[in-house]
Amino acid sequence: MKKTFGVSSVKLWVLSIFVLLLLIVPVQVFAIEEIDWKIRHDVDFYETTLKALAEENSDIMKVFSIGRSWRERDLWTAEISGANEGEKTALYIVANIHGGENESAESAMYFVWWMMENRETEEVMKILENYIIYVTPVMNPDGYAASWVYNTRQNLRPTDLNGDGKVFSDPYTDTNGDGFISEIYTGAKDSKVEDRVRVGMESPDWDQNGIPGDDPKNSTIDLNRTFDFGWNWLDVDTDPVVGGNAFLRAGPDAASEPEVQAVQNFLISHPVYGLVTLHTGIQCVLYPWCYNPEPTKDHEFFKATAQKMIAAFEEPSGGRTMYEKQSYYDYPTASEMIDWAYGRLGIHAYTVEVYRGGFPDTESTDPADLHTWGNELPEEKWEYVGDWQGLTDVWFRTTSRAQTVRIAPPDQDLMVDGIKDVLLEFIWSEPYGDGPTVPEYLTW
Repeated sequence: MKKTFGVSSVKLWVLSIFVLLLLIVPVQVFAIEEIDWKIRHDVDFYETTLKALAEENSDIMKVFSIGRSWRERDLWTAEISGANEGEKTALYIVANIHGGENESAESAMYFVWWMMENRETEEVMKILENYIIYVTPVMNPDGYAASWVYNTRQNLRPTDLNGDGKVFSDPYTDTNGDGFISEIYTGAKDSKVEDRVRVGMESPDWDQNGIPGDDPKNSTIDLNRTFDFGWNWLDVDTDPVVGGNAFLRAGPDAASEPEVQAVQNFLISHPVYGLVTLHTGIQCVLYPWCYNPEPTKDHEFFKATAQKMIAAFEEPSGGRTMYEKQSYYDYPTASEMIDWAYGRLGIHAYTVEVYRGGFPDTESTDPADLHTWGNELPEEKWEYVGDWQGLTDVWFRTTSRAQTVRIAPPDQDLMVDGIKDVLLEFIWSEPYGDGPTVPEYLTW
């Protein structure tokens, strides 16, 4: 006789299976207070975390988008302030203008998280009472996402680098499954490194033109050379050449990129006293001018504030150090965010570089080589592959930088905590002077 089940029996059976699955399959819950700041987070983490924090702290934090990237990703921004009315000083923190500088985004996100986790402390309550803090952890979300394949600074303006009429027609791809993108060389198996010839980048040669990886997801545009102030300034008759670092790296016009337009429009419509843009590559605090060796009228204030900021970094970061200087004397550039913010709007602006990998070079006189994180970086690898995609005697060269994609530096949790103290010093330095001024020709 066929056995049948009643409706109630079926419900009980389904419920039993569901309970059993709960017991044997771990359910991932987003615990905002238990974020692991030692690991690298993907680009979606920032939207998820900002929105979760805002939901838990809706009385003091809001989240909104100030614009979108070429790939229609939002530039999510936090607004943090207490509920009390009255005059407050507005400040802005923006990170990850360069896609591969992931540590900068982690530092900005940590600061927002720390503020919410410590909202009941006397220090944070004083900030909430007197300031409005805006934070955009990822200004270049397309570049951030692309940097999880291969470290890149640029945004993703549609670009045809190999001239075949298609944009991004030969993107870098991990063909051997080692998790990294290698440079492709040819040379005999017993050849010396210096005798090998570079022929491309790791890719299946999507466009089938015989040159692997010759049209990657890379615009060649540096967003931090594309702001509407001294755009593509180039003086070849100076020593050093002014703007040489920016020439051919800027966008096709001043503020041509949607990510730059979003930040400029936001700051024109939300005037702030001070601004910090977070970067990586060195460990320092820089201030205007970037394009000009002359000191600004606020030079002494910038320098004194920068010295307080670098001093604040050392203890929480585990003894790591920073230096400070006018940005021009680090190296001259043009159309940087801090020059635009200060030159156009009168905003006190700083570039804070949060991380430089490797050990200090004590024989160097360059402060960038002396102030480093003090960690072991992987050695570059050479692997002989032989015949590969129609090429003979192929070598894969995997650089140290390529091997650190998606990998956080050791003690990243100390780094982000150190930068938090740097940002607190920045906050307490304002207001200073008469405050920001938006020129009449920039208003609408």
